[in-house]
Amino acid sequence: MRKIYWRRTYSSPIILSILLICFVIFTTMFHVKQESIISFIYNTPIDCDKSETNAIAQSSTIPPYYLLIPYQEFAMRTSISCRSYKLAEPKKDLAKFHPQYSQYLNGSFSFVVPYSNISFNDIENFYQKTLVTKKTKAEILQTSFASNITFENVPYQYENGMWYPTGVTSIQRTAILIPLQGRDFNAKAFILNIHAFARRQLLTYTIILIEQVSPLGHRFNKGRLFNAGVRYIEKNKSLNVTCLILHDVDLIPENDRNFYTCEPLHPKHTTIRVRQIGSKRGYSRYYEFLIGGVLLLTPDMYKKVNGFSNLYWGWGGEDDDLSLRMIQRRMCIVRPLDPVAIYAALPHPHGHRNNARFNLLTWSTVRLDTDGYKQIDSMIRIVNIQKRSTVIHLKLDVNVDKNFSPSSSFNQVHAKITTSSKMNTTSSNTT
Repeated sequence: MRKIYWRRTYSSPIILSILLICFVIFTTMFHVKQESIISFIYNTPIDCDKSETNAIAQSSTIPPYYLLIPYQEFAMRTSISCRSYKLAEPKKDLAKFHPQYSQYLNGSFSFVVPYSNISFNDIENFYQKTLVTKKTKAEILQTSFASNITFENVPYQYENGMWYPTGVTSIQRTAILIPLQGRDFNAKAFILNIHAFARRQLLTYTIILIEQVSPLGHRFNKGRLFNAGVRYIEKNKSLNVTCLILHDVDLIPENDRNFYTCEPLHPKHTTIRVRQIGSKRGYSRYYEFLIGGVLLLTPDMYKKVNGFSNLYWGWGGEDDDLSLRMIQRRMCIVRPLDPVAIYAALPHPHGHRNNARFNLLTWSTVRLDTDGYKQIDSMIRIVNIQKRSTVIHLKLDVNVDKNFSPSSSFNQVHAKITTSSKMNTTSSNTT
């Protein structure tokens, strides 16, 4: 009995040791294979305008028929590979002034959460009258709508819809576009803060609020609002915008070295880490594929992907759809360093989730040319325009055509898009 017991106790550690060795060998082999793929992406010079075939990129186990975008295109344009692209570092030039040379930069940006009674007129009076009388940098302003305001009085002038810094010519002419439905307080809080932030960087800029006033309820369509905002800019030639900033209304930047300038070759995404105001959880980092929150790109880049899809009603999907369009057009997304790309999020109610978003994403790139910015004119109507020096406020009906409704099936929407595309093609051929 003793002998049998001894053998059993002796064999148990041997079995465990063998299992452990097998686990280590398997893990090492998997790690080496993973490392080879990642190191290839990091170390291989990648040109987003070229699409040479590659054996490693093509060795994915994902069946090709599951992907509307080839795996190589996806792998070479996600953030891992795009990190090889460095942000532009222009030289100091007062005639093409880049924010990195601004004497007003301070690193941390002390934003203000105003009282609930703040109005758009309060913001207008603050930047036109109150702030310009501030005598010293250390002076703290107290107002009826906010307290302990430390914004600096940076010399600026307003002309023909744009704010200009005094003494320099900004490298770009920037439009900050903010879509919303409701969230009136968030819009005012954002506008109050973003002016001070933009002035620290000596930007030439305008702010455009794009509000959906019809249809109401949970049928929010952010894509149509952005497309309408860019169309408004295109029609108003005097603005001469060279950089678009697509900005969520609830996000306030917290570091003034997060430069609000477009890169010359690639779209730039700056929402890397976000914290909720009033929460103790700290900063959250979002998934690598994300380009929502704050995205900077030139008008030409926006048109190259045909803007946003017009089919996303409710919360979710439209940003990922745009990301797929950029991959399809062989565009990389670049990002600034983590320490500066930080934001504080204002409290807000969560929107109604779009349950159709995953079905729409599966055929995103198929309808790229027939669903987007070029098709927006028949779908929207500007109900009202309010122009102040601090904001251009567009109010829109985004469902004028009544064709693309949230209840439309895949086949119905696809048939309408296909018919529309054929009609456009026929008309262009006849002309």
